[in-house]
Amino acid sequence: MESKLGMGDECELPATASVWLTDDPQPGLVLVELSDANGRPHQLVDKSAIFGSDLLPTSTYPRPTAIRCTIEDINGEIATVSVHWVFSRVTDMPFTFDVRLDTLGPVAAD
Repeated sequence: MESKLGMGDECELPATASVWLTDDPQPGLVLVELSDANGRPHQLVDKSAIFGSDLLPTSTYPRPTAIRCTIEDINGEIATVSVHWVFSRVTDMPFTFDVRLDTLGPVAAD
């Protein structure tokens, strides 16, 4: 099935919420992990609400979640996506990485 997502579209990238880290600051921090198109692992830490309303301190971990991102470029089957709430310490630009285009889905209705 061909993706209907294109450059500039917001989308969701499946990831794994690995562990609840702390209750402070509210609503709590979660460690989320994913692999990019080259198999390199990435870890993101942020408030649980960023990743989904089903992430609670009492939830069973690991559990599936999604990361909302924007498609910056598409090259064949590879999409460069950005996560605008995570900035590179080196460039002070949004964090970008490559993922397989077919792993991205439309943003779920809130």
